[in-house]
Amino acid sequence: MKKKLVKILNKKFNYPITCLTAYSPSIAKILDGNVDIVLIGDSLGTTLYGMKNSQSVTLNMMKIHGLAVTNNVNKSITVIDMPYKTYENKLQALKNAKTLLNFTKAKMIKLEINRSNLPIVKYLSSKNLNVVAHIGVTPQSFVNFKKIKAVGRTKKESQNLIKLALNAEKAGAKAILLECITEETAKKITSSISLPTIGIGSSKYCDGQVLVFDDLIKIDKKQHYPKFVKNYLNFDELASNAVKKFCTDVRQKKFPSKKYSYQ
Repeated sequence: MKKKLVKILNKKFNYPITCLTAYSPSIAKILDGNVDIVLIGDSLGTTLYGMKNSQSVTLNMMKIHGLAVTNNVNKSITVIDMPYKTYENKLQALKNAKTLLNFTKAKMIKLEINRSNLPIVKYLSSKNLNVVAHIGVTPQSFVNFKKIKAVGRTKKESQNLIKLALNAEKAGAKAILLECITEETAKKITSSISLPTIGIGSSKYCDGQVLVFDDLIKIDKKQHYPKFVKNYLNFDELASNAVKKFCTDVRQKKFPSKKYSYQ
């Protein structure tokens, strides 16, 4: 696994990095070995628990779902999010990061960062923790996700993001996740640092891409999906049709037949 981690984090990795989220054993099994990285994201708050944002996700939630996933991942690298307000200072961050990593056995920890919490990245890295720095749009800072807009459009925003990425690299981060950063700025960041960049809504000019698995398969047709989400499967429709067939079979006394009954 260590060799796999080193290979993925090498900028010369010979093909783009793939990453999807998982919060349960069944999805973890599907992703394991098919994607390079499985992310146990705090997006589970909105995806699984129906929260309006990720600010109510707790450390315990991440521990429970993290362990459920890592127990079923043997080939891919696992990354786990540190939830909102669990890394506000160095000591708190170290304690909570170790708790998460030791309990779940995830290989890397991800933090949403800005200029003010760069010292935390440096501190965790100095303690030999593998840190992924999340820059650009940082969802934990939003109460209302509808207010999220792409960043990096202005010269100042672009320069600040490039500087932040460079400083995160100097602080010891092992990879940078770019969220909702404009194409031109994402391209500049990727070419400016020696770390791999993984994009979500940040163009093809990143070294890899991540999406929320539930968005990928369109599990909820009523949900509003961001521009950057591509649906590869209409699971909502497939599941609805399966439910309708089940109900029809039950009502017509076709299920359970002898095949599905004990004699």
